[in-house]
Amino acid sequence: MPDTNVKQPIVLDFGGFVLGAGLFDTSVARRFAENLPYSLKLTQWGGELYGPIGLDLGEDSPVEEIPAGGIAYTTQGNLVCIFFGQRPAWPVDYIGQIENEQWRRLLENEAKDRLEIRSA
Repeated sequence: MPDTNVKQPIVLDFGGFVLGAGLFDTSVARRFAENLPYSLKLTQWGGELYGPIGLDLGEDSPVEEIPAGGIAYTTQGNLVCIFFGQRPAWPVDYIGQIENEQWRRLLENEAKDRLEIRSA
């Protein structure tokens, strides 16, 4: 597991609502932060949202479990993934976490097909 102390605050802007989050101090999370902002088209699979960032950030320490509200990256498709009830289909790098219980907003039927990720 990565050092889960937040080092870089970020904003997840879904258009209709915004969630606060933070990136951890891992090499993949630092490379992710260096390339902010991102504009993504998202796909939902159960309790997971994912979309391509178009960059290969490499791997650190992929894990098989991500907690609800977890933000991950995978080299398979160069995807950023947000988990809110789904288990990863394969090991992913856990790079950040949505603040507090804000991830519960993802359970509501709000539009979640677009996402802008930027520094807070």
